[in-house]
Amino acid sequence: MADSSGTDGLIPCTYEDCDLFFRTEKEMKRHKKNAPEHDYCAVCNEDFEDDNALSMHKVVRPDMHNLACRVCGQEFKSNKGLQRHIELTHSVDQKLVCIGCEGKFPRASLLVEHLEFNHCRIITANEFMASITHKYLITELLNGGANFDRFMQKTSRYEAAVDNDDEGGINIMDEPDHEPVDLDFEVMKPHVPEGSNNFEKHLPYPPLPGQSSQAFNALAAKLNKATLEENERVAAGESSRQAVKTMWGGPTARKLFPQAASSTVAPSEYSVEQLDRQKESEYGINILDTRFWDPDCEAWNPQRFIDPVTLKYWCPFVCEQCFAIPPDLARHIKTDHKIREMSCPACMKKFNHTTALVAHCESPASKCRIKRAEDFSTFLDKLTGGFLGVTEAIRPDHLHNPQALITNPETGRVEVHTPHQAHYLRYEVTRPAQYKGPQRTVQIGGGRI
Repeated sequence: MADSSGTDGLIPCTYEDCDLFFRTEKEMKRHKKNAPEHDYCAVCNEDFEDDNALSMHKVVRPDMHNLACRVCGQEFKSNKGLQRHIELTHSVDQKLVCIGCEGKFPRASLLVEHLEFNHCRIITANEFMASITHKYLITELLNGGANFDRFMQKTSRYEAAVDNDDEGGINIMDEPDHEPVDLDFEVMKPHVPEGSNNFEKHLPYPPLPGQSSQAFNALAAKLNKATLEENERVAAGESSRQAVKTMWGGPTARKLFPQAASSTVAPSEYSVEQLDRQKESEYGINILDTRFWDPDCEAWNPQRFIDPVTLKYWCPFVCEQCFAIPPDLARHIKTDHKIREMSCPACMKKFNHTTALVAHCESPASKCRIKRAEDFSTFLDKLTGGFLGVTEAIRPDHLHNPQALITNPETGRVEVHTPHQAHYLRYEVTRPAQYKGPQRTVQIGGGRI
């Protein structure tokens, strides 16, 4: 029993800031063990300044203590129990930054709620849901099999009908890459039946009634002038290929062919977008980073899905419906293929919003094992439309665990002991392949870049 009136024959508390005295040492130790203001290890009979020092003492002394939480000092008999305790009691705040408005969020579900319910001023809710729909469609197509083959059938006719080849053919101005070869035999001549007129003696075809000699002479003069200018450029040292490009891209060509589009690209247009357009013209549309199916996207072109026989438009999804006009196809995609319900693949629980499903996956108290699945990162990427990723990492407060020398009771040798390192799921903000992002400007001085 504690007594502070007299000190004769009494035992004081070993903490300096405590003025209590006890009749026996057993009572004093019981006091230190049960008093919340004292950080005392009853197993080792040691006093500590604070709870952090006490917890660290338990962590580095597994010979005297079981596995202990370095945050609160609670002891456990297995790593699994310790890990479960840390997840439930000492969760780590995430550092998630929205790629649109740069808002910061401590939980993955809060970021998804920010995007799904149109709280972001940059990324709209429609764009977020369109990214999710795109992920679901691409997953179905990349699984292979009949779905992908059917999709290629729907789009192959359009790709075959589009000719984006600006080169092709031959250039008559190029010099031959080989020397002429003298043949040691006479070239075969075509057989001409007897009694027929020799085609070599035919005169040129007469001009059409609509052709006038004045128009013909004007065109010939322009071509002759262009040829003379071309010869001058070649004589000045220009290569023949550069000269041809200059002639067909010069003022003469623009006068003769005003409706022709230029096949050269201005140097200012060399960019990532220009490279994407070039790759699309060579290999077709990239279904991974282009929302070709989205009527609200710039890449939307219903002609990709038209059937040249029936002149109807096929649905680009795993769907066999076709429509007479593009607006009906667009309305069908926006309504019938809108994701209205999601389910957890582990516990099969259904959710009406992406936010609720992400919170279900993120909750440490949930009994569902979805976040312990090997493909949880792939599932989260598909669930959030590519805006979130996840990796397993060591907790920040466990990165630099101290080491201690302890005696192994079985061998009697002194060994180095490293405390248990707890892991957690670190969520990361990612950028979907099809998300281009806003055009940002930086103001320097009085101008903008």
